[in-house]
Amino acid sequence: MAVAQGQCPSCGAPIEFGLGSSIAKVCPYCQATVVRSDRGLENLGKVADMADTPCLIAVGDRGTLATRPFEVLGRVQLDHGAGPWDEFYVAFDYGQAWGWLAFAQGQWYVTQQVPGVSVPPRSMLQLEQDVPLGGQMFRVAEIKEGTIRSAEGELPEAFPVGFERHYVDLYAQGNGFATIDYGDGRGAYTVFIGYVFGESQMQVQQLGERHAREVQTDYMQCPNCGGNVPKLAGGRAERMGCPYCHAVTDIASRQIVAQQEAAMKQPDIPIGAVGNFEGVQYTCIAYLRRGTYYDNEHFSWEEYLLWSQGIGFRWLLKDPEKGWQWITPVNIADLDITQLPNGVIWGGRYFRNRDWGSAGVEYVLGEVYWKCEIGEVTRADDFVDGNDVLSREMTDTEVQWSYCQPIAWPVVAQGFGLPADGPGAQFQGGGGYGGGGAPASGCSKALGWLFIIGFLLFFCVAGTCGGAGGGGGGGVFVGGK
Repeated sequence: MAVAQGQCPSCGAPIEFGLGSSIAKVCPYCQATVVRSDRGLENLGKVADMADTPCLIAVGDRGTLATRPFEVLGRVQLDHGAGPWDEFYVAFDYGQAWGWLAFAQGQWYVTQQVPGVSVPPRSMLQLEQDVPLGGQMFRVAEIKEGTIRSAEGELPEAFPVGFERHYVDLYAQGNGFATIDYGDGRGAYTVFIGYVFGESQMQVQQLGERHAREVQTDYMQCPNCGGNVPKLAGGRAERMGCPYCHAVTDIASRQIVAQQEAAMKQPDIPIGAVGNFEGVQYTCIAYLRRGTYYDNEHFSWEEYLLWSQGIGFRWLLKDPEKGWQWITPVNIADLDITQLPNGVIWGGRYFRNRDWGSAGVEYVLGEVYWKCEIGEVTRADDFVDGNDVLSREMTDTEVQWSYCQPIAWPVVAQGFGLPADGPGAQFQGGGGYGGGGAPASGCSKALGWLFIIGFLLFFCVAGTCGGAGGGGGGGVFVGGK
């Protein structure tokens, strides 16, 4: 039942608001932003067309999150400058509450506004800083801003196109997640607190309208060569390296962002290969080559991005010297970082700093979950305990951690049904990394806000901290990747 209704002041079409917290609605007929006030309905101007971003939910969908009913009422689309992401305004408990849903880098996030929480000024916050919010300690993982590009459906406030929002994303133990939305940065802020959850916890009835490319889920067409490229991650990727012409494309905007030569070698694990590890089925959806320079010598390694609908994203790394590594994300809030830069404690184990340096993306094929760019560079630090590695990657605006364990090639080969004596068994000959002082191997890679990964930023966002990889006033930004 509508809580308010009237006629669009732009085109005269009927306008209804279904939730008391909804202040604005984008007219589905003329795309005007209509705001309700004590003076009636006002027209704030038209929004731009929505970019066709890969999304798993749509305005009009209904479902349950851990048995809690919800309905998707609206969507806000934002952009870091590298491509748009989405955040979804939802009604919970049949209209009794509202919040935001977002999907980023293999994880889902949900947050709700929490009033009366004091926070430091944004200028006082830095990466890996601990901040108390709502009686729980959160750790800063991302400090960024995003520009509002468009919107649709109902919204808890008017979001002017071109408005820049500043935000900070934080994580807590137990999959906790929070976003501090500093609005335009002039002092006002809103705190949203929630958690990261697995896709299996959410059931969705697809009742909302889908774009054409969201309906055709089997293939993507490369805008450079026109080739039909199989969709391997089910609409969960941000960038694609075409296997035919090797161009790198932003999936949402269909813009070519880089041209590449053909790979020097075929990947040891074919893109599209399906493997089984400890009872979980994974699909290899991407191949990356990353590298660095140390004492004027070039070092490189290979990374394979795996995806499982029940688990999310994982990585396999092939180091020319150390062999294969299995990589999983680590929640930044679970680490004791009081002894940085010398070491960190995780799971009761002390990991000492061994390697440091930089890691750059040199080549990519297949689908990746962040706004990957050829040449993007992150700082990489490796902390070791025996043969296990905790890896940290960071830029000026975000940080992520991951855990790397050795895995024998015969295990990888058996999982994917590949020859045990195939090229994946060869490690030497490409340069490698030695002990302390040598460049980091990039084990943290593209885990990217995977972290239980941190959700990202509330609303389908994708970050640039990459090879590892990205969800308000009103509360947009459950993360802002």
